Amino acid sequence: MTFCALLMLALLPFLLGGAHAPGGSVPSYDAVVTVREGGTVHVREAFTFDYLGTHDHGLVRGVRRRDGDRLYRMRGLTVASTTGAPVGVETADFLHRRSIVIGAGRPVSGRHSYVLSYELLDVLTPGAERDELVWEPLDPGWPVPVEKASVRIEGPASFTSGCLAGAPGAITHCGRWQAGPTAVEFRQDGLRPHEGMKVRAAFPRGVLGPLTPRYAPSHLAFTPWGWMALLLAFPLVLVARYRTPGWLRRGLLAAGACVVLWDLLAETASGGFGLLSVGDPLLGGAGLLILGGLAARRPALRRG
Repeated sequence: MTFCALLMLALLPFLLGGAHAPGGSVPSYDAVVTVREGGTVHVREAFTFDYLGTHDHGLVRGVRRRDGDRLYRMRGLTVASTTGAPVGVETADFLHRRSIVIGAGRPVSGRHSYVLSYELLDVLTPGAERDELVWEPLDPGWPVPVEKASVRIEGPASFTSGCLAGAPGAITHCGRWQAGPTAVEFRQDGLRPHEGMKVRAAFPRGVLGPLTPRYAPSHLAFTPWGWMALLLAFPLVLVARYRTPGWLRRGLLAAGACVVLWDLLAETASGGFGLLSVGDPLLGGAGLLILGGLAARRPALRRG
């Protein structure tokens, strides 16, 4: 049951994403990624969206908030439109992404321009010789084609950089233009739906100051003790040679459900669904549920 619930939670963004993605295209997309001392990254996205028909369910923009065990933060989000499009913003964190819904509930049609501005924290990775930024300003979650895209990276010092464009795992290199000693611009045309741009910038160690990435517990965070708690449920059932009392069966089931529910709620409250993990408490609660469930089904032995 836990596996099925987690599977449904993982598929929900894809099921909802298609329903809330308006048809159309992005004639132009321009992002400026400014890396600042201290490790903060300011992002300014300016793009034009050409709606196909009339829509009132909002434009959805996704930003990654977790990659593996790394956690990223976003703050200071502002949205504006130079063409008068509705820009009411709703955000929701789900699993590894933050969804930004722009202009939901108000009809919009035609071509409109948007400007998004926000700051990213904890996205830089310290290294032995260089501190790196690896990010997708134009992530592959866009369900519409992007005709012309450009990403400009600026920093407090000279840096090496690179860019890949296309679907996840693509090896197409973006066009590159040096915009100065501390700035570079990448361009790519003809991006199809669910194709994006991933940029990399490597700065000399120490130029940006001390960096402290944030990490979340692994999704599979159990130890051998957790496995023992789960596996002990089976031999314990076999030890009982007579029907288990009803109060004990109900107690085991209630205790297991409480432990599982407490673990899931505690992790969700601390960081949303993106921090859910299978750890020792969850395996221990599952062991109690198994013990109570199997004991309830064991028939009584006849005497004589």
